[in-house]
Amino acid sequence: MSEHTPLDPQLTLAVRDLSVAYPSQRGLVQAVRHVSFDVRRGESLALIGESGAGKTTLGLSLLRLLPPNAQIGGGQISYQPAPPAECAPVAAINVLQLTPRQLRRFRWQECAMVFQAALNAFNPMLRIADQFADTARAHGYLRGRALALRAAELLRLVRLDPDRAWRAYPHELSGGMRQRALIALSLLLTPQLLILDEPTTALDILTQHTIIEVLKDVGSAFGLAMIVISHDLTLAAELADRVATLYAGMIVESGDTRTVFRRPAHPYTAGLLNAVPTLAAHKQELRSIPGAPPDLIDRPHGCAFHPRCPLASEQCRRVEPPLEAIGDGVQVACWHWRSARAMFVKRET
Repeated sequence: MSEHTPLDPQLTLAVRDLSVAYPSQRGLVQAVRHVSFDVRRGESLALIGESGAGKTTLGLSLLRLLPPNAQIGGGQISYQPAPPAECAPVAAINVLQLTPRQLRRFRWQECAMVFQAALNAFNPMLRIADQFADTARAHGYLRGRALALRAAELLRLVRLDPDRAWRAYPHELSGGMRQRALIALSLLLTPQLLILDEPTTALDILTQHTIIEVLKDVGSAFGLAMIVISHDLTLAAELADRVATLYAGMIVESGDTRTVFRRPAHPYTAGLLNAVPTLAAHKQELRSIPGAPPDLIDRPHGCAFHPRCPLASEQCRRVEPPLEAIGDGVQVACWHWRSARAMFVKRET
């Protein structure tokens, strides 16, 4: 595989200055712009934001699963495999330079993705057992009884009855069961990095809770690094060690989940949190974010959030703020982050 020198041995993934665009008749849709972040071993990172913020495009780019018309305009995606026991760190893999054959091995063996809408991710004509067998066969993995035993172990881990799920067709399982079966399938080849795109969408509240508990069990059992793509802030709060807020294809705030959710430094993050209902919602009025996300072809000058921001100044309209460290491990792209922290309404939970 195309390789770099080793990364920090505690890192699984390092993304630097990544940009992705889609051509259209009006011009380039700048879906992801100059995004940089790290994911440490065993850590979970949540990518949050409204629909159209660039979360799914970013996730797909990490596995190079973007549509054919997507253009990666620059940047670097470096993945570092775990070294064998008591061995020196191995060289990092340059994902953007992998050949098709190398990519086939990288996907699922090193990095797997659980796609949104499990019913669409499974082949409706094949039993769950056949879908496990197809994945194993494509990577020269286990067969027959050995595969069945391994699958049974994974299905039990995600709280499914192997005897029922193994022989079932996807439509014979509930939405939550399909989602858990898909998580089990993603773990078949023991990847180090798992990307989950809206893993609790369209599930009832009890099933969502089960999925969250399953993901906690999975992370603990395998020591996985996870990237969770979601607009569900409750999911991010319960599951993620760190959070990154995306707006108009850019990371505008990142840091420890507890710190960011208690003291958001970007007005957009604060707006997202103020719009989330809590158990005390009858005491405090929810506040929606005015306006709509910007046109990604004709972006506003300066800060992309300024047309919707209550703190916008002339500086915000003219100059795009850099993403910079402000202490406590938090990074934010805002000229008025101190005022943003002050405007956040601390609400009872």
